[in-house]
Amino acid sequence: MAKRSLPGTALSVRRGRRCDVAQVAHVLGGDAAVRLERGLRRILADLGTDVYVAEDGAGTIVGIVAVAYARSLVRGGLQAMLDGARTRSRPAGPVLTGLVALAEERARRRGCRRLAAWVDAGEEDLRAALLARGYRPGELLVTDLVPGEA
Repeated sequence: MAKRSLPGTALSVRRGRRCDVAQVAHVLGGDAAVRLERGLRRILADLGTDVYVAEDGAGTIVGIVAVAYARSLVRGGLQAMLDGARTRSRPAGPVLTGLVALAEERARRRGCRRLAAWVDAGEEDLRAALLARGYRPGELLVTDLVPGEA
């Protein structure tokens, strides 16, 4: 996907690249840099995951969205999971809405019939953006396989 404008914003969006690690870590915040250094290269090369970045006119990354894909035996076909969307922009709403719309479009183009979203507690902006786009609350049962990693 070539660089294009992110609807409703003055930003552009493109596929994530290896050279984006430091800026993506800044958007994610916290200890993301350590995780990214080890895993971003594999994530970006993985055909089962799409990562897109939103950047301003100066090339500074201000938002990201990641979608993971998996084949489903039970539901049939390819299923998509919004792994996350983050932004440093304020207000976050327009950027998150644009990133979610992009994720939906990309999942649809890959043949997915639904996109589920993983939204952790404290991600009110993302939850609001999803609900505004018509997402329905459902059941997602989760367990931590590694203690202390919520």
